[in-house]
Amino acid sequence: MFPTLLKIGPFTVHAYGLMIAIGFLIAVVMVQRDGKKVGIDPRAVSDMAFWLLVLGVGGSRLLHILMYPSQYSWRDPIGWIAVWQGGLVYQGAPIPVAIYGWFATRRRKINFWQMMDCTTPYVAVAHAVGRIGCFLNGCCYGKPTSLPWGVCFRRDPWDLAQPPTGSPAFLDHCQRFADVSVNHSHWSHPVHPTQLYSVVMLITLCLVLLYLRKKWHPFPGFTLPLYFFLYSIGRFVIEFFRGDHNPTVFGLISYQQMFSILAAVGCTLFFLVLRQWARQKDVPATPK
Repeated sequence: MFPTLLKIGPFTVHAYGLMIAIGFLIAVVMVQRDGKKVGIDPRAVSDMAFWLLVLGVGGSRLLHILMYPSQYSWRDPIGWIAVWQGGLVYQGAPIPVAIYGWFATRRRKINFWQMMDCTTPYVAVAHAVGRIGCFLNGCCYGKPTSLPWGVCFRRDPWDLAQPPTGSPAFLDHCQRFADVSVNHSHWSHPVHPTQLYSVVMLITLCLVLLYLRKKWHPFPGFTLPLYFFLYSIGRFVIEFFRGDHNPTVFGLISYQQMFSILAAVGCTLFFLVLRQWARQKDVPATPK
């Protein structure tokens, strides 16, 4: 694991924060390209992008604080905003982002649903790059596995503190298994690379949405509920392989799986409502 990619004196480049930034920039460039094809000013996209990032990260952090309050303390106020160290829950982002996007597009006289069709596939790309940051950071790790692609995590090579404060998987296995070999080698047991499972799922989701946007496109804005529906299914399955002790509901399913079920049901209804609204309004499909 490489949570710290570069450290020169007080200057530190964190893998998690860097990957979020790279994913965000890739998404902005791709949205500008597709938006230009349907008459959306690329400058409008860049103007909105900053606040979308701030609200998305802020909402994700707030939900993480609500789910894991024990990880935060008023004695460490910087820890509440240190998102470069991890600690984001994706489901906290959509609501504040959608509210801002609705009002921002209306103010700029841009069709909100058309904008969503340009944006949504590349949200998956940004999310996938962010998951690479999770992999480098060592968070969101999976359960121990004997499969050949199992990944071992170790402490941060930049961190020389005793006891070590690096890899969450390594520290967790030291505590759970009381394994002397783990402590001696500074490597965790092999675990499912759930972060990379998410990367594959999200890139596949992007390609599916781009294909459907080009070949099907039943009504403007259809990519938005479809994205969250398909993502919820993928996330529900991947959660079975997670080993980082997400909170559970009655000890049966994790909070993330509960969110996924609710999102899948809600997005199904949302899709049907949008389709009916489009039929009633006779809204033309977005030009390809």
